[in-house]
Amino acid sequence: MSRISIKRVFSTPLTRFWRGVLIAVFLVLFSGTTVYYLLTGTADRPPELASIGFQFVLLACYGILWLLISDWLEAKRAAPAQAFWHVLVAGAVAAVLCLGVLLIPGAFTEPGQPATVTVYIKSALLAVVVIGFCFILVLRFRDLVRFRRTKKGERNWKLLLVFMLLSTSVGFAAEGALPVLIQSIFTVSTILPALALITINVFRISWIVHMPARQKAFVVLLGLLVLGGLTGVWGLPADAPISLHPDVLAPYLIYYSIPLFIFVLLSLVFGLLYTLSSVLSLIFHLPTSEDFRRSVDEIAAMQSLTALVREAVDFDKLAARIVATPVEAGRANAAWLAILEYESGSLDPKIVATHKISAEKAGTFFNTSALYNEVAGSREPVVLQHVAADHRVAKAVGKETQSLVVAPLSAHTEVLGALFVTREVAHGFQQDDLEAIRMFAAQATLAIENARLFESKIERERLARELGIAREVQQRLLPQSLPQLDYMSLAASSESAYEVGGDYYDILQLESGKFAFIVADVSGKGTSAAFYMAEMQGIFQSVANITPDPCQFLHHANQALGNSLEKNVFVSAIYGLVDYTREELVLARAGHCPAAIVNTGGQARLLRSRGIGMGLDRHELFGNTLEVEHHEFQPGDVVVLYTDGVVESRNAVGEEFGYERLIAAIQRHRHESAQALHDLLLLELNEFRGEQDTYEDDRTLLIMKWHGASPRPKTKQRPSNTASP
Repeated sequence: MSRISIKRVFSTPLTRFWRGVLIAVFLVLFSGTTVYYLLTGTADRPPELASIGFQFVLLACYGILWLLISDWLEAKRAAPAQAFWHVLVAGAVAAVLCLGVLLIPGAFTEPGQPATVTVYIKSALLAVVVIGFCFILVLRFRDLVRFRRTKKGERNWKLLLVFMLLSTSVGFAAEGALPVLIQSIFTVSTILPALALITINVFRISWIVHMPARQKAFVVLLGLLVLGGLTGVWGLPADAPISLHPDVLAPYLIYYSIPLFIFVLLSLVFGLLYTLSSVLSLIFHLPTSEDFRRSVDEIAAMQSLTALVREAVDFDKLAARIVATPVEAGRANAAWLAILEYESGSLDPKIVATHKISAEKAGTFFNTSALYNEVAGSREPVVLQHVAADHRVAKAVGKETQSLVVAPLSAHTEVLGALFVTREVAHGFQQDDLEAIRMFAAQATLAIENARLFESKIERERLARELGIAREVQQRLLPQSLPQLDYMSLAASSESAYEVGGDYYDILQLESGKFAFIVADVSGKGTSAAFYMAEMQGIFQSVANITPDPCQFLHHANQALGNSLEKNVFVSAIYGLVDYTREELVLARAGHCPAAIVNTGGQARLLRSRGIGMGLDRHELFGNTLEVEHHEFQPGDVVVLYTDGVVESRNAVGEEFGYERLIAAIQRHRHESAQALHDLLLLELNEFRGEQDTYEDDRTLLIMKWHGASPRPKTKQRPSNTASP
C-alpha cells in the first residue's frame, strides 16, 4: 500500500471505500480468530497464547474496530452532556447484549477437557461487546479531555493511549510467553505509567466552567448513572441466574484474550475515575454558575454599549443605555447617571437617566452634589457598603438600597459626571464588581465625549471648526504623557494626514509588573476613520484590564468592532505586553506592520507574526490566524512600533522610505535615549520626504528602550503625542 493510501486509511473521516474495506477486514479477522479458538482451545486453557503472532492478529482486529468507532463518533461531535448520555446509552445497550449472550446455554467444562462450542462463541461475542463499549467510553471522554486543547494536554492524551496499548504486552507474559524478569519489567514500565497518565488526564475538565447551572445538574445526574453502571450498582449479584457481575464476565474475557482484558480494565478504570472527577467538580462548581452567567451578560452589555458609541447623536438614548448596562450585567440592582452641564452655569450635576429607580427618589435620598464633588476631586470611585451610616444618604432611603458605588466619568482633562449604582444588600460590592463598574464608566465617558462632539458639530460650528474640535478630541484620546519607568523609557507621537485620522496608540499599566500597549490603524483617512479610532480606544481601555493576553484581547476587540465596522473598513493593530518581572515582550499582530527590534550590538529583526486585520472576518478565521511572538529583553534593546504612514512615506520622486531605511536609522541611533531616537527617526524621515508640508497617510511612531532591572536617572516627562520637528 502506498504512503498516500495509508494516510487515507487513517484519516478522519474515512472515505466510504476505506470504511467498507476496514469493515470487511475486521469481519475476516474476527471470524478467523474465532475459528482458531474452536480448533485449539481447551476448558482451562485458551488457545496457545504463547503464539505472539496470533495475539498480534487479534490486536490488529480490534485496532480496526477502534478506527471504525472513532470515525463514526468523529462525525457525531458531542457536547459534554451528550458525551455522558452517549456513554450511558452505549453501556445500557452493551448490558442488554451481554445478558442476551449469557442466556446462550453452555458453560466451562472440567479442566483439561475441550470447551463447548458455545463457550467459544460466548467469549468472542462478549469480548466484542465489552471492548466496543470501552472504545466508545474512551473516545467520548477523549473529546472532553481535549476540550480547549493545549500542546501539553494533547501530548498527555497520546501518551496515555500508547501506554494502554503497551500494557497489553503484560498479557503475553502472563501465559509464559516471556521470561519472569521481562514480565516484571513490562508490568512496571507499562501498567504504572498508564495509571499515572490516567490520573493526569482525569483532571482535564475545563469544559465544566462554561456550563450553566441547569446543564451542570443534568450532567451530574448522568454521571451518577454512569458511575452506577461502571461500579456494578445497577447489576445483579454474581450468584444470580443471569448477572453482569465482573466475576461472571471476567473469565470469558480472560479466556478470550488476556492482553485485551488488560486494556478493558484500564479503560474502565479511566472511565470510572474521569466520571467521578467530573461529578465532584460539577458539584463544587454549581455555586460558580451564576458568576459565569454574569460574565457573559457583562460582555453582552459592553458590546451593546460599544455599538452605541457611534449613535452618540441621540444623547437620551445613550444615557439610558449607560445606566442600563451595569444592571443588565448583573453588577447592580439600580443605577442613575448625573452629568455636569457647563452650559447652564450650574456647578451641581443633573440626573439625566435612571434605571430601576426614579429620578425623584435618587435626587431626594442621595446628596448627588456632595458625592459627585468627592469623586471629581479624587477621580476614584466612592464605595458605601452600608449607606445608612453615611451622612450624604437620607435615613429613609429604604431597604431596597443598602450599598452604593459612585464612579467618576473621567476624561483626560475633566470629570464629565458620575455613574451611581446600588444594591439592595449591605456590603454588596466586591472587588470584581468595582473593576467592572470602572470599565462601564470609562466606556460611558468615551460615549459622552463623542456625543458632545456630535452635538457641537450639529449645533454650533461650521465644517472647518467641527473638524478642528474633532482633532482636539482625538488627541485627547491618545496618551497625554507616557509612564516614567525605571526599567524602560518610552517615546511616541502621532500625526494625521488630515484634520483627524485613524491611527491610534495607547499604553495601559496593569498589575503584577506589566503594561499593555497597542498601535492601530483604521483603513482610510479622515473623519470616519477617526470615529473608529475612538471606538478602538474605548475597547482597549476596557478590555485590556479584563483579558490582557494578546490573542484573547484581539479576539474580543474583533468581536466588538465586527458589528460596527462597515464592510469596506478594517483595523490593523499590533498589541502586546511588557512583563517587567520576566523581562519579556509578548505581542500579536492583526494585519499590522511588523515590530522592529534592534539590540545593543546592532542586530535587527522584524517580528512578522501571522494575523489578519480586525473586521475582515467575524468568525473563527480571525482567531485561527493569530500568532504570538515572544522576545526576551536584554539591556539596550530597542523596540519600534509604527503605522504604514512611516514606511510608505514618499519623497519627491515617489520613492518609499521603506523598512530598510527604517532599520538602518534605528541601528545608527540605537545608543540614544528613547526620546532622542524618536526625534532622530522623524528627522531622517522628514529629510527624506523633502519640502512636502503634509503626510500622505496618518503617521504614528512608538519607541520602547529596555534598560533592565537596575534603576536609571529620571528625566523630565515629555508630551507623547506632539508633532516632531
